[in-house]
Amino acid sequence: MTKIKLWISDIDGTLINYDGSCTKEMMSTIENVKNKGVKIVIATGRMFMGAQHAAKRFNLDTPVVCYQGAVVRTKEEILWQAPIKNYLVPEIIEYLRKNKIHTHIYNNDTLYIEDNNKRIMDEYCNGRGTTYKCVEDFLKLKLNNIPKILGVIEDDLKMQEIKQELKEKYKGILTIVQSAKNYLEITDINASKGSALNFLKKYWNLSNDEVLASGDQDNDIELLKNAGIKICVGNDSQELSKIAQYHCKSVNSNELVKYIEEFILCE
Repeated sequence: MTKIKLWISDIDGTLINYDGSCTKEMMSTIENVKNKGVKIVIATGRMFMGAQHAAKRFNLDTPVVCYQGAVVRTKEEILWQAPIKNYLVPEIIEYLRKNKIHTHIYNNDTLYIEDNNKRIMDEYCNGRGTTYKCVEDFLKLKLNNIPKILGVIEDDLKMQEIKQELKEKYKGILTIVQSAKNYLEITDINASKGSALNFLKKYWNLSNDEVLASGDQDNDIELLKNAGIKICVGNDSQELSKIAQYHCKSVNSNELVKYIEEFILCE
């Protein structure tokens, strides 16, 4: 078996629970992987602020993949990015407004909202090191290089309807994926965790076989597709489960820890 040189993983629902907790076994495993000299990269839908919060928690100094794969960056610089085309941003905002969808706009590493729903924002920001600003009108901001727009849709039927409508309307232009139960992620067609991984493989001169990827939701599909070893955590995404070679019952089962021990620590 080819030696694994990079473990790239989603955070929420994969490395840590959605309440922000992380098992001591996972914390120990991450430390052991680092000590072995294997790179660990987190790939998340979180904004850079939230991604860095997790990287600091795990004491990682590698670049982070954030904004659903639209940005790869270090503390100092952006290494790669694929923002939404500027002309599409007002159009998407108006569509989400028309459908009365709570919307997040990410602009210059700041999260903006118009509807200050405390319950939604507390749930979104809790344990993620994320802050936000409430504005009267998104379109009065100087919007440029928007990496991601997020819609919070709590009705499952409406989620499926909106997701399908946007996929059809922006086919070949935007990537529309669901992350967690209530979050609809909107990015450029060239932005995905898989695209970000492909950049990192070139950056570090790695082959597919030298990469292990782990994730739990539809937004991790492209990530797993572009890795040699593919691990799915939980059963929320049937499509991801089909792609994965190995499966873990849940984030709290520590089954991912056992796979990391098998494929990285005990080679």
